Amino acid sequence: MPDNITWNILGAGAIGCLWASALHSAGRQPRLLLRDPASLQRYRAAGGVTLVRDGEAHTHAIDASCAAAVTAPLRQLLITTKAHQTLEALAPLAAQLAPDATVVLLQNGLGVAEQLRQHYPGLRIYQASTTEGAYRSAPFRVVHAGRGSTVIGAAGNSERSQLAACAAGLSAPPLAVSVSDDIERILWRKLAVNCAINPLTAIHRCCNGELLERPEVLEELHAVVEEIVCLSKALGYSDWVEGMLDTVLGVAHATGANRSSMLQDLESGRLTEIDYISGHLCRLADAKSIDLPANRALLDQLHTLETLSGCR
Repeated sequence: MPDNITWNILGAGAIGCLWASALHSAGRQPRLLLRDPASLQRYRAAGGVTLVRDGEAHTHAIDASCAAAVTAPLRQLLITTKAHQTLEALAPLAAQLAPDATVVLLQNGLGVAEQLRQHYPGLRIYQASTTEGAYRSAPFRVVHAGRGSTVIGAAGNSERSQLAACAAGLSAPPLAVSVSDDIERILWRKLAVNCAINPLTAIHRCCNGELLERPEVLEELHAVVEEIVCLSKALGYSDWVEGMLDTVLGVAHATGANRSSMLQDLESGRLTEIDYISGHLCRLADAKSIDLPANRALLDQLHTLETLSGCR
């Protein structure tokens, strides 16, 4: 997979714009695929993507188009949309997707890869995880707040050479993507952290670190993690959740001042990713006839809050 192949990026949030800016700076000529003509008009009015790093702002005039207006075959697609938006966002591109296109999922939650394999069985689907810190301060304006690492992998690790080429194609200073032979474990542990922190911060309307300061909320967090560990063992993932509680507590402490994306979505009246976080966990538990009362309660409470805010 040559580095000069165009990467199409579906999702112009913080991570999508961060990657588009890095690739553009490296001369890769990425293309942002936007939702509709109104989004494209706002993008043009903004003059492109502005990336703020170390206090300096640089605007990148990245090629962009409406997803529905794409006519040429798509062979490389990086998806950074919210998990629940993926199928709808991808639908206008279905006719343009090459039968064996490479699709990389870089998003929170699990379950989307399985849906894509069902709807688009020929696609080469990879999953990625990043700890790069980025947030959107305004439409098409992204702050790169902290350096992290990014890994990419595939179930079964049967495509090492293709994965290596894909990782190289998505690497552009200062972003580096490496191949992981352990992507399923990495994504599972990330799911566990999100299941424990995100719903609780959204329900209690608090920053991550405040979960550690409220005894009754900390008790909820412990119960959620305990259930995840029990389910993991039933699924044969015992070694994936070693030290899981310490990891969750460590993340909550290290990101103490952060307001989770789930909390931000709820406050903005947007649908959250709960169905692909706690919801995914509960679906797996149901298939094993395992009860997860603490996680199920969080899922139900988020559904109620989404309904009350008018987004469900």
